[in-house]
Amino acid sequence: MTKTILFLLLGMLASCGSTPPRLPQAMEQAQVADKEARRALRSGDLLRAQHDFAKTLQLQQSFDDTAGVATTIINLATVAHQLHDDEGALIWLDKILLEKAEIYPVESRLAANFRKAVILANLGRLPEAEASLAEAKKLCDKKCSLHFAIDGLQARLLLLKGDSQGAITLALTISKEADVGQDEQANALRTVATAEEKLSRYTEALQHYQSTLEIDKELGLGGRIAEDLSGMARVLKQLDRDQEAVAYSRRAELVNESLRQSVVP
Repeated sequence: MTKTILFLLLGMLASCGSTPPRLPQAMEQAQVADKEARRALRSGDLLRAQHDFAKTLQLQQSFDDTAGVATTIINLATVAHQLHDDEGALIWLDKILLEKAEIYPVESRLAANFRKAVILANLGRLPEAEASLAEAKKLCDKKCSLHFAIDGLQARLLLLKGDSQGAITLALTISKEADVGQDEQANALRTVATAEEKLSRYTEALQHYQSTLEIDKELGLGGRIAEDLSGMARVLKQLDRDQEAVAYSRRAELVNESLRQSVVP
């Protein structure tokens, strides 16, 4: 009896120090594929990222990880957008949005609606963009993570529809919020600068482009840095500061050239 108890105690001690049981193989493979896809996306290897996210999606579907599936679908839409395949990106997002059964998390439907609105705005399909943004708003409250981004896109849509002053008012409000993130703040200030440029308020536009550039440099966002530099070049030209305008235009050109070279086709 004493020996039996001793063996049981030894077994319990051994199990405490043992490694945890491994995840089922499909789950492990999905985690590895997702990690590789994200690494490829960060490095600019978009086709590799697309391949690995597609592999991740297939594996996640095999063990009914609906939350993971939704995230991966949104990642595939992001990759398609970066490959300049906006129609492909919209098709991916609609896999979430047109699903009749409520199998995907609210957060994923919110993110998909917002991403769709951004792409549609970029394509100039403003009524559709407004409709998608309205759906995102329905799913978002003041505490949702996309709250400021949604308001920022609303300001941008006002600008695209020709309401420059309305865009300035809303975007400035966003930029001054105490808990707004740097990303959303920069986007809001860029909207303000663009609207002021359209209203021929070139001195104010230059100041806001400069503020936006400083934030985007802190964040290391190359594409937006190029956009800020181009905006400054246009405004400086309007202010008859031609030599500075040429310099900023050249800097934007060099940033864009570097970004094109860093992306693996």
